[in-house]
Amino acid sequence: MAQHNERIVGMPGPTERIRRRLGAESLQHHRGHHAAVGESRCQEKARSGLWIMKRLRFSESSPSEEFSNPYLVLLAVASGLFMVVIDVTILNIALPSISRDMGASMAQVEWSIISYTLTLTGAVPVFGRISDILGRKRLFLSGVSIFALASLFCAYSGSMNSLILGRIFQGIGGSMITSNTLAIITDTFPEGKRGLAMGLQAILVSGGAAIGPSLGGFLVTHYEWHSVFLINVPIGFVSVIFAAFVLPPLKSHRQREPLDWGGAAVVMAGSGILLLGLTLGPQIGWAKDTVIACIVCGILLYIILFRMEKRHPHPLIDMNLFRIRGFVFGQAAGVCATISLSAMTFIFPWYWQGLRGLSAQDAGILILPLPLTLMILSPLSGRLSDRFGPRGVATAGLILLMAGEYAISGIHLEMPYFDVIWRIVLFGAGLGFFLAPNNNAIMSSVSSHRRGVAAGLLGLFRYTGQSLGIALSGVLFHLFSGHSHLPDGSALSHGQAEHFMLGMQGVAIAILPLGALGLIFSWMRVHNPHRSGPERPAE
Repeated sequence: MAQHNERIVGMPGPTERIRRRLGAESLQHHRGHHAAVGESRCQEKARSGLWIMKRLRFSESSPSEEFSNPYLVLLAVASGLFMVVIDVTILNIALPSISRDMGASMAQVEWSIISYTLTLTGAVPVFGRISDILGRKRLFLSGVSIFALASLFCAYSGSMNSLILGRIFQGIGGSMITSNTLAIITDTFPEGKRGLAMGLQAILVSGGAAIGPSLGGFLVTHYEWHSVFLINVPIGFVSVIFAAFVLPPLKSHRQREPLDWGGAAVVMAGSGILLLGLTLGPQIGWAKDTVIACIVCGILLYIILFRMEKRHPHPLIDMNLFRIRGFVFGQAAGVCATISLSAMTFIFPWYWQGLRGLSAQDAGILILPLPLTLMILSPLSGRLSDRFGPRGVATAGLILLMAGEYAISGIHLEMPYFDVIWRIVLFGAGLGFFLAPNNNAIMSSVSSHRRGVAAGLLGLFRYTGQSLGIALSGVLFHLFSGHSHLPDGSALSHGQAEHFMLGMQGVAIAILPLGALGLIFSWMRVHNPHRSGPERPAE
């Protein structure tokens, strides 16, 4: 009995048993909660790791996944394009040093420029089509990587042949970048914000053109010519890492289609041969058999390409694009403006150095107002095109462009610097009000699955227009001045200077009709101030 009572006394009461049971359940729940949290954190880390790996593998994730801040996307793609633009302007300063260091003639060294330009121009439409098939992010990141690695190869080249080979690979990487930049911006930004985005992108492009010569001079003076290539390596590294993390999926909207390899070969050959003829013409003479053969063969290859693409089930260049008014007239107006820009920017360095006797550094400073005006006005014109439509803004820009060309035709030898500069600024203001709205109209006129091709054709026409502008300015200068060569910077007699001045004025007057033609093309595009989306091909 006593033992029974002791056992009763030692046993916990009902309240104590309930408390212990609740405590055990609470502890089990607490442990389960921590286990769940730990598992959740592990899963989150695993997902983060896979996300990072996917980014660094340049993958194209599903459109339903995360979408980046569009302005970060703009900064990412513009930084890659900035590298390409600055490389074009910075290398010209280094050519004499490369020639001296490698024991090569200037004609041989110039092939480092020609090989890059030919590759870039011919490959742009091809990689534009590939981006429509494979996805833009993958191709853009590959292009930045190839460009940076090719720059490293160029920096340590020991011969002209290896340097030219590196420049060809730079052209391949550059074409991947330029054929995707506008397409990515158009895909990322909604209607009503694309014009501003393209204007902001023009700031970096114009900035690269502005600082390139000065930066090139500094690098060559203090760090040898190798540094003009090495500077691309850190820019490319930062750009590819940044773009890998911020670019949205941008996956192709269509099922995988085969690439038109025949069309790709013909467009690259046709563009390269035609551009080679336009490049050699001013150097060796337009009547040379080589120049004539290049131009004729280039045109014939384009005719063959047109017939091939009309019959191909999956053409490299969709010919239906040329039935869209906004696309066709926008491209035509853009070519007219590009020829005018190229002709003027080709002539002005000779004016400052050959006629006014300034150094290359001082001439570079006095040319800066043109890209600076573009930097300032491009975002404004883009924003205005978002609000009022691109047709009116772009057309107003071409009117200013023509006014600038007419004002430049009045420049003379004894004119004060300020009187020359305001004319350059007026010309630049016309470009600033034209380029961003026109690019916006072209890219927005086509559907998303064809924007890579559209951007590639935009690049092809732009580079061809630049070559035409240089060739045209040389021919016009010869006709108006009576001289076959531009001044080399040495002292000129008063009579010689007057003839060269007549040549420059003649170039400015002669390209005025191009501005008028561009004005007509710009006004003929479809006017829709409230919507800049894809047009249906005209029947």
